[in-house]
Amino acid sequence: ALAPTAPGSAPPLTHVHMEGPAGAASAEPEFEDALEFEDARSDDEEGSGFAQLPTHLPSGMPSSASLLAEMEVVRATFQRGGALPVPLTEAVAKCRDKMSSEAPPFFAFTRVLSEDQRHAVWILFGVCQELASATTMGELNDVRRRLRRIFNPDLNSSETDLIDVWGALSTALGRYTVIRRPFEDYADGIASRPGKGIAFETVDDMLTFAYRNAGVVGLISLPVLAEEVALDPQVVEASIALGIALELTDMLNCVGHHFRLNGVCKLPRECLVRHNIEFPELESNLLQHSTTLVEDPRWLALMQELLALVGPFIRAAACGGEKLPGGGRVAVRAAVRMCRRMLSRIEARGYNSLGPHEEMFSWRIIGDMAGAVLYSEAEPPEAESGVVWGQGGM
Repeated sequence: ALAPTAPGSAPPLTHVHMEGPAGAASAEPEFEDALEFEDARSDDEEGSGFAQLPTHLPSGMPSSASLLAEMEVVRATFQRGGALPVPLTEAVAKCRDKMSSEAPPFFAFTRVLSEDQRHAVWILFGVCQELASATTMGELNDVRRRLRRIFNPDLNSSETDLIDVWGALSTALGRYTVIRRPFEDYADGIASRPGKGIAFETVDDMLTFAYRNAGVVGLISLPVLAEEVALDPQVVEASIALGIALELTDMLNCVGHHFRLNGVCKLPRECLVRHNIEFPELESNLLQHSTTLVEDPRWLALMQELLALVGPFIRAAACGGEKLPGGGRVAVRAAVRMCRRMLSRIEARGYNSLGPHEEMFSWRIIGDMAGAVLYSEAEPPEAESGVVWGQGGM
């Protein structure tokens, strides 16, 4: 629950939407970027790089060109003397312990990475937790200001507290081309968390939420997973696609569970209207007071429509992930296998996500990781033409 706000203090985060490009609303002159954020696709990208991704893209998603350009700025600014190691400091150890206790499945994925990669991923998780722990707009903006200080090339390193997560992030920048944009997008997602009831008006709203909540996580960690591999638009897009696919799969696997847990229905209102499902009937089913939607053609059609959004993201993630080296490639394969396994389970239970949910992160992850070591999840070109459910994935 969000902490109450004292009179005259910063407002709570619920139902607050930041306007303009990510980070622009609260930016201060001394923390301005050397690189302006860009949301629109460039003319060169139209019909080329983005062909790997589905047509259903969130409107605020940045272009791969702008993201790659920002990575080059980080490389030129923070790695002038070459890449440096990321040691296991007290701050990194705290991030490790936090990730192992709060996100055990993702912590398990880090075991297939190199030492420097593990340390960096733990740091990035710690930074995300700093943002997520904010309970008021004032607190969130304070964290964003600290984030911008780290990415300010004019900051004297002696001004950074090297025992906290921000000093650790500064060290990580000397090894990996981690960029600020996805952190800002993540913060925008925190600032606009949906309240109780129907969370989204449109499919685009749902996809924007998935990007800001999870697509950015893939983008944040991409420079670490890629190591020295030269990044291209397909790999950048794949990192975003994987996060979106994971988030959509979780949302559609746990529709009833999420509503009973926090009162939020993560289905777009426009889809409910299209399939003639009124909220009172849906609410009764989500609370398990009624079962009128179980095996109902309206509900089946709704779920099939939304699940069809997931497949292209999974395919993009699988294909781009194969370009990553060693542990990064294995981690992406395991996540893709997990998504496909859950989609198969949703189909097998007749698309009934209204009642008890099946844990997405369970002991079966061990099988996902074992299979990821041996097999690629990328599909042959002929699989791109249609949706394939079940073991073959989508």
